Amino acid sequence: MKHAIRHILSALVILGAILSGAGCDYVLNERTFFKTMTNMLAFPSSYMGSEIELDCFVYELTDVESGKEYILGVRKCSSGVGCTCGNDTIIGFILDYDGAIPAARNQSEDTNDKAWIHIAGKLESDTPETIAIAAYTNGVPNGNTEYIQMFRFAVSSLSEIEDYSSLAYYVTD
Repeated sequence: MKHAIRHILSALVILGAILSGAGCDYVLNERTFFKTMTNMLAFPSSYMGSEIELDCFVYELTDVESGKEYILGVRKCSSGVGCTCGNDTIIGFILDYDGAIPAARNQSEDTNDKAWIHIAGKLESDTPETIAIAAYTNGVPNGNTEYIQMFRFAVSSLSEIEDYSSLAYYVTD
């Protein structure tokens, strides 16, 4: 059953990309972001070499074990995608970009008022990096560590989104 669902998701993501892509292999938008990202975690080699573009917000994260700092392009989603703590989490990419990336804004708040960007580029590897984060229970750190996986994304273009009113901070389907 799980195998069949993955194949159906793959087919839907590919069909959506074909129908919505304009000069790009995968366009992650309100309808395709969550499905494409979960499919990408299951079948990363299918996305290697593909042009990907998306709208996301900037998120700064420090690995609680190594102290390594990351700048991410993410959306918030329901738990279970890279996080098992039962709370909602973020999914997206570790951004590798030679230019300036806007500073994260209001990242600890459940608000759409974020530093939104439009990025285009490619995955750098089909092996995601594991980042250790603090686990939470009811919004409070519980002393445990969770591990999320993020792919490195080679950003070829980045632009700041001034009017993000049509973008969903939280994606679910």
